[in-house]
Amino acid sequence: MKKVISAIRKYKRFLITAHVNLEGDSLGSQLAMRQLLKAMGKEAVIVDDDVVPAHYRFLPGANEVLSLRDCPEDFDAMIVLDCPTVKRIGRVAELMKMGKPVINIDHHVSNELFGTVKWVDPRASSAGEMVYRLFKEAGVRLTKETALCLYIAILTDTGSFNYDNTSGATHDIAAELLRYGLSPASVSESVYERKTPADIKLLGLVLTTLKVNKRGDVAYLDIRRSMIKKTGADLTKSEGLINYARSIGGVKIAVIFKEDVKDKGRINVSFRSKGDYNVNDVAAHFGGGGHVKASGCSVRGPLETVRKKVLAQVEAELRKKR
Repeated sequence: MKKVISAIRKYKRFLITAHVNLEGDSLGSQLAMRQLLKAMGKEAVIVDDDVVPAHYRFLPGANEVLSLRDCPEDFDAMIVLDCPTVKRIGRVAELMKMGKPVINIDHHVSNELFGTVKWVDPRASSAGEMVYRLFKEAGVRLTKETALCLYIAILTDTGSFNYDNTSGATHDIAAELLRYGLSPASVSESVYERKTPADIKLLGLVLTTLKVNKRGDVAYLDIRRSMIKKTGADLTKSEGLINYARSIGGVKIAVIFKEDVKDKGRINVSFRSKGDYNVNDVAAHFGGGGHVKASGCSVRGPLETVRKKVLAQVEAELRKKR
């Protein structure tokens, strides 16, 4: 952490980015990091491969996130947040070819330790929690707007404080952030309760694909392109659908298979687990990664073929514990 602060003090202009498929932690931590840099007298822009999802556009500064097309080239260093691999940065990773220093800040156990300065803490609940600690280390006071960004980063990556990455320290940080005048009910409503009828119709279609293996310890779902087309739903709001499979009693590993909307040859796969089952190892087998109990990967091929391969690897992970 001290090396990160030293690097921030060394350079003047920063470009901040995170992984593709923005969600609460990747976006919230970037917005908070930008505020930290500005408070330290630095210049900073956020450049991401994807647009900000509609249900996060209420966050302070979200309307200032740039695309690669609008990216300035006159930056001194690059900060990559919440991203375990260079591949997961998407097209913004092309900027790394410029040879500028890269500061890698992440909490994924699968982080490949890329970059010039590396601060990886798998014990942290979220990248947001790590940025909060940077504020404390740098002696920079939080604002209500920054507290909101950090709170949402922590809230979403801990599954509303339900996942195993939630600790006493996580609750202590959340409690401090709430003292800036945040309303937990309003925040929750903004993130989780702004679905459209189309989003609910998509949920209905996805649940019809639910399958559970014979032992009842694996459950999986599909999201097909045809479902998105039929309902007109916002795919960015589908990140929590896997929890319906995970919530089934007796299920140890849940999987959701998403046909990529842009790339018809790619299936995006997400994993969640309970107990001692390591889905990061499963995801890593296919070139992905993340956390021990929440990981993902992308696999090329038809949905049925990909599903068969992935579920076979899931079974291999389960056999380790039997």
